Amino acid sequence: MKKIIPYDINEKILSPQELQQIIQRTLSEIEAPLIGDLCYFSENAQYEPNSLQIVSITQIDKNYYSMTYRFRWSVFNGCLDINAEESMTQSVTFHVKPAGLEFDIIELNKGTTEDEL
Repeated sequence: MKKIIPYDINEKILSPQELQQIIQRTLSEIEAPLIGDLCYFSENAQYEPNSLQIVSITQIDKNYYSMTYRFRWSVFNGCLDINAEESMTQSVTFHVKPAGLEFDIIELNKGTTEDEL
């Protein structure tokens, strides 16, 4: 899935630090797609709001970057005596384009029985 953070680049060459500042200001716009559906861990998995943090941004090629991010999630199931809090670190790539930053987000969804068959 492509997700764009609008930003007028004006052919500027932005450093990873500048990109991080731009993304940090608008992180809420891409938060849900970055976290995805945690049901592949458990039906009871819950994202801990406001825990999403940018760890680093690395340049891969001209106008092509990788962003590493971290967030916390928890799962509680009293019947199975499960009460766990976890931290997850993932990466996403993005392109710097004239109209903004275009993220290539992989959708993580729990497969259905039909998918498994």
